[in-house]
Amino acid sequence: MANDDLASLLKAFDAIPREARKAIPAAINRGADELLARMQYLAPDDTGELKRSIKKTELNELAVRVGSDDPNAQYQEYGVLHHGDTNRSANSQPWFWPSVNTLKKRVRSRVDRAISKAVKEAFK
Repeated sequence: MANDDLASLLKAFDAIPREARKAIPAAINRGADELLARMQYLAPDDTGELKRSIKKTELNELAVRVGSDDPNAQYQEYGVLHHGDTNRSANSQPWFWPSVNTLKKRVRSRVDRAISKAVKEAFK
């Protein structure tokens, strides 16, 4: 499903002339930078390893991945059962999903505006 969405987006993106579409990746990268900063801000600062492991990776012109490759990142986000508690949420320190949920609408709106502007300029 996600691959079909990306394929259709790339096909639509190719229909826009190259000059007009320069602002779209810039909007995507700006949103990714904002998301990266929020994740690093919310990440627990116990040892600082998690904050240092959160990175932005550009996959292609229209796709950017923001997250951590640290294996312990998931334990920080969701908590663990063997930490003396039987309740995971008691020892979780969420940093990923609160960042995504608070910025999703803002980033998407920015990208949508950039796409609309590029299409309007291309087909004047």
